[in-house]
Amino acid sequence: MNSEFELIRYNGKLPAQIEIKQGEISTPYHWHKEIELIYVLDGALEINVNNTAQTLHTDEFRLINSVENHRLSADKAKCLILDISYEFATQFDESLYSSVFKVISGSGAEEELHNLLWQLSRTVNESDLPDLRQYSLITEILHVLFVQCRHENPNAVKEGENIQSRHVKLALEYIEQHYREEFTEKSVAELLGIQSVYLSRRFKEATGKSFTEYVLEYRLKRAMDALVNKGMTIEEATKAGGFPSKRTFIAKCKRAYGITPFQLLKQQQSGNAPLMELNFK
Repeated sequence: MNSEFELIRYNGKLPAQIEIKQGEISTPYHWHKEIELIYVLDGALEINVNNTAQTLHTDEFRLINSVENHRLSADKAKCLILDISYEFATQFDESLYSSVFKVISGSGAEEELHNLLWQLSRTVNESDLPDLRQYSLITEILHVLFVQCRHENPNAVKEGENIQSRHVKLALEYIEQHYREEFTEKSVAELLGIQSVYLSRRFKEATGKSFTEYVLEYRLKRAMDALVNKGMTIEEATKAGGFPSKRTFIAKCKRAYGITPFQLLKQQQSGNAPLMELNFK
């Protein structure tokens, strides 16, 4: 089974991405670091998680754990998708990698999460400080998950040929925590106690990108988020993305997106074009 790695871009000041999908929905098998909750607002949505299919109907939801393979399919549906930053969640417990979240049907946790997701769906079109309300609901959802839905993950310390390799996951976490610093694939491999060639192969298999490509993409994501969503200057965005100089940031952005940060920011502000996919050469 082929599965694509998805790099999630968060909404503004939130430690998460919130989006509404509607109409015909079809995604390839993919995975990401984020904890995902999908709440069906209307219609029927087929979700396939680790080769197990399930159909969700109106007012039902599903939790997908970090790095789980999944895909979505619907002829016509409307759903809320919440992707919560794994890095944000680990701030409350660094041993989260050894756990997995399970929502028991008919439990109090299921009822609480359902209510919170319904409230979150109502904030999407609000104009009165929606980010603040959404932040509050996201932390409430995490609290329910940590307190009522957390279980030991039997795969947490096992090495294997799949995307749940602990070494790859730890490498991803290291990048997210240290992207403003200087490091190499070799130095990260040494920290994990493995050979650089082993990490390189596993990382490419898991993400579809080389270690260097992923680090650049992550830094650009952070820099562009600072520029577009947080109103920072080019100089501030350069630091936010961990680039050594403005010149380097501009050059890397132009190589990845085909245009400079100035041009990309202008397009974003005018609303004429969405942020383009990275195109590494």
